[in-house]
Amino acid sequence: MILLMQNKTPHVIVCDDDAELNSFIRSFFKLDGYETHQALSAQECIDKLAELGDIIDAITVNGKIASDRSAMLILNVRRMNKNVKVFVLADRNLSEEKTRIMDYGADEFAVKPLSIESLINKVNLTLLEAAKSAS
Repeated sequence: MILLMQNKTPHVIVCDDDAELNSFIRSFFKLDGYETHQALSAQECIDKLAELGDIIDAITVNGKIASDRSAMLILNVRRMNKNVKVFVLADRNLSEEKTRIMDYGADEFAVKPLSIESLINKVNLTLLEAAKSAS
């Protein structure tokens, strides 16, 4: 992981209302060297980001949560931290929401099923590209 090579442990918030899936995804990120944080709702994600601030590098969010207009999670994340990378994992029935979700400011949109390894690779690649752009 590139951020580890730069002596920085990458931090990710996993935002999914399925606690078991949330834990499963976080365990794979931990194996890849990430510090992980759990959020089971849009509000928990916002609260966690407010608590941790700029140390958060990425957020993975369930598509249902990301597409909920009342929560406006991605727009609020962007107001709080413009540099955090947002990855939306949507069920197939939400694929038509992709344009709106990307307009909210998501960096990546993937339709399930997606392997956890593919998700982590996408996050790693996006963070690597951001690190190259910043230097």
